[in-house]
Amino acid sequence: MAISVYSEIGRLRVVLAHTPGREVDRMPPSMMEDLLFDDILHGPRARAEHRRMCAVMEGFGVEVLDLAVLLAEALEAAPEGRAALLEAVAAQEGCEPALLEQLRAMAPGRLAEALVEGIEVLPPAARPEHLFELPPLPNLLFSRDAQVALGSGLVIANMRRRARRREPLLARFVFRHHPRWRETPVVLDLLGGEREGAYPMAPQPSLEGGDVLVLREGVVVCGVSERTMERAVDRLVDALRGDARLHTLVMVPMPRTRAAMHLDTIFTRTAEDQCLVYGPMIVGPGPETLSAIRIDLRDPNDWGRRCPSLLAALRAVGVELEPILCGGRDDYIAQAREQWTDGANCFALAPGLVLLYQRNDRTAEQLARAGYHVLDESELPFDPETGACRYSFQPGKRYAVLLPGEELSRARGGPRCMTMPLEREPV
Repeated sequence: MAISVYSEIGRLRVVLAHTPGREVDRMPPSMMEDLLFDDILHGPRARAEHRRMCAVMEGFGVEVLDLAVLLAEALEAAPEGRAALLEAVAAQEGCEPALLEQLRAMAPGRLAEALVEGIEVLPPAARPEHLFELPPLPNLLFSRDAQVALGSGLVIANMRRRARRREPLLARFVFRHHPRWRETPVVLDLLGGEREGAYPMAPQPSLEGGDVLVLREGVVVCGVSERTMERAVDRLVDALRGDARLHTLVMVPMPRTRAAMHLDTIFTRTAEDQCLVYGPMIVGPGPETLSAIRIDLRDPNDWGRRCPSLLAALRAVGVELEPILCGGRDDYIAQAREQWTDGANCFALAPGLVLLYQRNDRTAEQLARAGYHVLDESELPFDPETGACRYSFQPGKRYAVLLPGEELSRARGGPRCMTMPLEREPV
């Protein structure tokens, strides 16, 4: 299977996701901060909400692939690569030799579970400060971040926080060894090193997928955020120079805050001529308005021209977007509250067809005013045998489908955070 992602809005055909499993159920309050959560999730409810999102995508004919399933299949298909992967995990996590041997002895399916769900310390050895031999990966549900499908190739990310650094190791293994992606070109591997399973001891610059938007063919937008370093964006620019299908990278320096941890928490695209934004940072002018740096990838000596805003930078390269304001207009508190619950983090299944959380009422009102027919997920009829969506979507009409997300939103990520497109149709 070839990766093909040249826009944020082309008709979605294949997407990577991960329904949260026991790794979420195992998260103790004492580890919340280390694992980058603000609260303890109720696993069954989070799974039910995530499955509804996947069902909506599948109902529109999208193939939804679970990363944990793909990992088990890749481990089965490539026994020769397992040892190197486990050595890299052990080096990263500081595993004891006995634990490494335990992992080596596991069958592929059980090993995939252990690498995602973690391995608990058994009584009587368990202590409040030592509950896991191998920590769980509750952030794996945010499948956007560990890799980026960019054009026909892949960028392997490097995560800023320790709790997530195993994720790109697993992603790299899947895309190197799973039979569907063995031939996929790697645009940039920010883990460093070409040796199979290599995990660098020296720090590498971090870049996460939530900060990278393939806005349309030719234009990539990248945030420099709490999670993505400018040095990593520089390396991405170098890697993309010479690609005939790309001409511009727009870099957006952002505040290092948890509220805006990635660019896609304040800016996502909804249609060919529209985007959903957190107004104070994207629209301006105002004290929070972010400037942007426009880089010509065709000129090896160009390292950027500063523009007063992201929308101005995009306008300069022929991308004219009408901003739809997350949280509504002229009410800063409502805007900030709905941005916190991922009101700006929508995910497009096709041009003008987006997924969003139900709880962001004022954002839904703004979408309706911008010409979107707002539908609750529960209103969509599905064929009981095929699972296909039987709602009659009218050509040329725009839709916003509201998903249940009371539990998932507490994990601080929206529909785009939880999805990584692998194939979209051209726009």
